[in-house]
Amino acid sequence: MDAQLTGRYFIDEKETPEPQAAKRWFRYAEEHGIDVARAISLWEDAATPEGEKSRGTVAAAGIRIVPPTSR
Repeated sequence: MDAQLTGRYFIDEKETPEPQAAKRWFRYAEEHGIDVARAISLWEDAATPEGEKSRGTVAAAGIRIVPPTSR
């Protein structure tokens, strides 16, 4: 898939595959009382160029998301 269409995920500043980052996020969300629907919404929004606020929330789990660049 085109790198411009997918975001990049980092844990401890090491690039990480999206499924591994997602696993960490959903574990964090569960441990912090974030319901599944909200966790999904935050994760999906964080992966968009417009999702800066959601990226801040996801960052609390130690995950940095670099969204795809717009064309």
